[in-house]
Formats: sequence, structure tokens, C-alpha cells
Amino acid sequence: MLAVLFLLSGQPVGAQGVSPTAYFQEPPLDQVVRITSPAYHATFYAPVEIPIFAYVHDGIVGLANFSSVEFYASNSVGIIDLGPGTRLSEVPPTPVAQPNIVTGVVERLYMVYCRVWTNVPTGSYALRAVARGTELNPVISYSRTSPPVNITIIASTTNHVTPEVVNVVASDPVAIAGTNAFWIWRGTTNAIPAWTNWPPAQWVTFTNWGPKNALFTVHRFGDVSSNLTVNYSLSGTAVSNVDYVGLPGNVTIPIGAAAALIPVVPLDNSATNVSKTLILSLNASTNYVVGRPARAEALILDYWPRPLPWLLADRSFHVSTNGPDGAWFSVQSSSDLLNWSTLATNQVVNGSLDFLDPDAPSNAIHFYRTVALTNTPAD
Repeated sequence: MLAVLFLLSGQPVGAQGVSPTAYFQEPPLDQVVRITSPAYHATFYAPVEIPIFAYVHDGIVGLANFSSVEFYASNSVGIIDLGPGTRLSEVPPTPVAQPNIVTGVVERLYMVYCRVWTNVPTGSYALRAVARGTELNPVISYSRTSPPVNITIIASTTNHVTPEVVNVVASDPVAIAGTNAFWIWRGTTNAIPAWTNWPPAQWVTFTNWGPKNALFTVHRFGDVSSNLTVNYSLSGTAVSNVDYVGLPGNVTIPIGAAAALIPVVPLDNSATNVSKTLILSLNASTNYVVGRPARAEALILDYWPRPLPWLLADRSFHVSTNGPDGAWFSVQSSSDLLNWSTLATNQVVNGSLDFLDPDAPSNAIHFYRTVALTNTPAD
């Protein structure tokens, strides 16, 4: 039996003289262009390559009129054109009927674009995706722009020493398939992530409910003078290429970088009211030592509301509560309420603090608590 106690305790870049506010326009409600990863207020350590995903829907049948998606990053100085996105599927899949959606929903893979931003400079940026297309009757060219997603890139502070050690965390542990993708949830968030000004004072519109990717981060601690390929295995109740886009089983951390990102892109497979888990476990190798945590877990959701913190179908445990968007926290566990150990350090994503413990089934008695952090932790 598992007993649970849950406690809440740069440099100027881009074009000169261009106003990002004037350049980008809000899309109409009947058309959806939305960045599904990375998360709003996410922080990364340089150097890093960031995969950016955008979901696009024309409000009727999905991408019938949109022909391309371009990605941009902007700051107070100007705009950086990151280039065009690559669609995950070039063949439109068969539409899948959804009982609670009036217009019907097609499979999401065809409507997801990705662009990897390499050599990201330190600083704060607003990411946007712009979908462009043409109306056929009459012939009119137009574009639609996603709401901004603010991210921060900071310089690494860790002094790397040998031997090479790797670990993994679910830096954004919740993916949402997006069966109700037309809903744009309007939630609260901080302009500056902090626990001191929670509840937050302003409202923004962001993707808290579908579609949304999850994100694993593989860290290395050691010599960063060469590429390092880390192998992993997958388990859980989610099925590859049924519940999520299949993953290759390895990730390469490039020269000079201390981490690599593994996005989990959920698939809308017509299942309803079903939550699936995905556990990523690092495999041993002669090229590195597997440290702790050696595995991490993500949750793929397909329905509203989000589940309460409790045991999942595979008996792993989901810690979930509200928090100031983008603020940092640690999750700690104990078997006696006296001695506590840290399981993970992470960020609040879209106003929700989430952590999944894949090791819960092996613990007869286990208690959890969350601890608010006042500063961004060192990598």
C-alpha cells in the first residue's frame, strides 16, 4: 500500500528598429496557430538547441489553406527569423470523429510543425509562429500569428568535471493530445515568475489544454568537448506511434552543451477519457555513467479536467497543484516524515506544478512535499 502526504510549501540581436508588437497580430478565434513546446516562461542553459513545435488549424478542416509556417524570436531590439518549420507528416490522415466537438477534429500529426533553434544566444525571447496561406475564392494571401511564448536562456554556471555522468528529468511532464483543441484556456500567470507575487496579477491566454507537448531533458556532467550519444528505453502504458510520435531510443548532446531535449508529441488517436504514462529510462554505456535520476515519467492526457494528484494506472504517482507560472520548485520524498530527499527540481508550467514518480510502485510507504525555490537553480 502506498501512503501519500502531499504538501505545498543578453546581447541585442535581430533587426534594428522593428517593433515586435507592431509586427505581429493576434489571430481570429476561428483559426488556431499555437506554440505547443517549449512552455511559457521556460528557462534553458546555454549552449542549447531548442526544438520549437507549433500546432495550426484553419478552424474548419485543418491546414486546408495554410501552406507554410515560419518561426520567429523577438526581444526588445527586434526580430530574428528562425526559418520555416517542417511538418511532421506530409500526408493528411483520416479525420477522427469526436463526440464533444461540433466541427470534428482530424488527427493532429499533419498539423504540427517543428523548427530547431540552434546556437541560441543568452537572453529573453518571445517565440511566435506565423502560418501563411491563400484564400481561393477570392484569391487573398494572408497570415495568422500565434500568441507569444516567452523563454529565457541563461549562461551555464556548472564547472564540468570528469567522469561523464548523465541523468534525465521530465522538465515538462504533461502532454495533451488536444481533442478539444479549439478551446483556448484563459489563465493567470506572472510577468516575472516568483512565489512572492502569487496569486498572479495579470491574465494571459496560453495553451493549458490541447494540444501540448511534454519534454524530457537529458543532462551530462563532465567533459563537453565532444558529442555524447545517450541511449534510453521507453515503458509505461502509452504506445509508440499510437499515443505519441515514436522516439528513436537515443539522443545526442552536442559539443559544448550540457543538455539535450527530447519532446513528446502526443497523437490524437480518438481515445477519450484515457490517461497514458511514458517512462524514459537511461541505458548503461561504456561512454558514460548513469546518475540520478536515471529515469523520468510523462503523462499523456486526452480529456478535461486534468486529473487530481493520485495513483495512476501503472501505480506511479502524479504530484499536481497550482503555482506561479515559470517559478522553480523541488519535489521531495520521505518514508518517515523526518528525512527528506529531493526527487526533482523543475518549473511550474502554465500555472500547474506537476511531477510524476515512476518509482512509486516500489515504495510501500511514501510521502511527498513540494518546496518553493526563490531563485533559478544552477544547472
